[in-house]
Amino acid sequence: MKKNYVPLLVTMILVTSCQMKSKPVAFDPVSSKTEVTNTLDSLESALKSKDIKTFLSFFSEDGLYCGTDPSELWDKAGYTKVMTQMLADTTKFGDMKYDKTEIRFDKDGKSVNVLRQFVTSWSKPVQVRSVMHLVKADKRWMVDFSNFALIPENKDLAKIALVVK
Repeated sequence: MKKNYVPLLVTMILVTSCQMKSKPVAFDPVSSKTEVTNTLDSLESALKSKDIKTFLSFFSEDGLYCGTDPSELWDKAGYTKVMTQMLADTTKFGDMKYDKTEIRFDKDGKSVNVLRQFVTSWSKPVQVRSVMHLVKADKRWMVDFSNFALIPENKDLAKIALVVK
């Protein structure tokens, strides 16, 4: 009986040891940063050209998307609705110029946090900060979290508090 198991055991060891071992693809920060920058450029281009279909194609179905108001928390369907309405307004998003951009990858390069700051006609003189989290999905960077916030300078906070009262 033992003789029957030995050939089977030897065969299993040989088959297992001869398997091709796939090497994990090493994280290349330079090419990954280029990919993310290209994605951001595509997002900005779609936003400025009012191409809602292309713009929303970069947002994941299960993401969380936040606006500047505390009540503005959306899933993809809600974000689609509000962005479709916003892009119908020709005065919005045409004059965005980013003053600051930070791109920070996680250790394995599978996700990235992006911070962008800008002033636009609807926010002047207060800056807007956009924070996005992107994940690599099917060889493409997808936004699964986005947040927009007005970021006044600290010296102006007391003035703003007086006006809002």
